[in-house]
Amino acid sequence: MNEAPKSLEQLLDVFYKSSARNCLLLLNVPPNSSGLIDESDFQTLEQFSSAIDSIFSVNLAANPLSVTASSVCSSSFGPKQILEERMETFWAPRQGESTGWIELDLGKVSKFNALEIREPVNMGQRVMEYLIEAWDSKLGWSNSSTIGYRKVDRLECAARLIRLLIDACQGDPLICFFGLYFDMYNLRHLYSI
Repeated sequence: MNEAPKSLEQLLDVFYKSSARNCLLLLNVPPNSSGLIDESDFQTLEQFSSAIDSIFSVNLAANPLSVTASSVCSSSFGPKQILEERMETFWAPRQGESTGWIELDLGKVSKFNALEIREPVNMGQRVMEYLIEAWDSKLGWSNSSTIGYRKVDRLECAARLIRLLIDACQGDPLICFFGLYFDMYNLRHLYSI
């Protein structure tokens, strides 16, 4: 069967419904009769790779005016740890607290439509329910369930203050990364800001 390759828009939709939701990305790209990836598939996959690199190249939350939290276990586990893209550094609230929040003040209203959160899953997946609150925004809130290794939520927002509110958790919540991005490729899935 000779199917046309998926479009960039379709591949991004597959990404947001799989890899961005804590799953493996399976593209099902078969080899041609010569045992090679067809040139049209290869070009589409290169576009897809470039789009993912472009989307996640500028983290709008990388240099906030401030990062605060509901509580901190110790100075080694402060809220600024979520700005480093490393599983070894993370925010942890006081021991025994199964809920909590982290708030970022971006310093100015910023537009974004992709929000990434990560847990240090080497210590277990803990968050069961969370809420994103945004002030100075057209978005009041967005709620979701588990986070795990990597969770990317698509939403439409222009805000200065962003709060990750953890509502339910198995044990103490641990967050190792938080990012805000503007996906210029996937605007058809969103309303205009």
